Amino acid sequence: MTYLKNAFIPLAGAAALALTLAACGGSSDSDTTTADGGGRAAVCDDATMLANAQGAAGSDFVSMNSYNCVDGYAVVSAITNTGGMEQTSVYLFQAEGPVWALNQAHVVCADGGGADVPTSLRDELCALR
Repeated sequence: MTYLKNAFIPLAGAAALALTLAACGGSSDSDTTTADGGGRAAVCDDATMLANAQGAAGSDFVSMNSYNCVDGYAVVSAITNTGGMEQTSVYLFQAEGPVWALNQAHVVCADGGGADVPTSLRDELCALR
């Protein structure tokens, strides 16, 4: 009986992880988005947002928490490790044709900044930064 009980724990953990990732990551509009409405669209999916988080965090990257895409913008939350201390870091990207460009959070969150950023993403970014 102990063998089955111990074998079940990794499976239950994997299932819980899969549900957590499914609940955290995702696009709130569709799998593709674009800022200019023409040409090739920037893709909003797990692999693309993971690559964006890794690129933005650089060598401090640990893992991606979640992402949210709305109207040509994406907020990505990641765990980073700086000087041995893990923390949540939040990044804002804007679709520029087929690529995602990193925006400066302090500019977007400043008074009067980020007027083009969807309110829900701006609020999320500024609350978590």
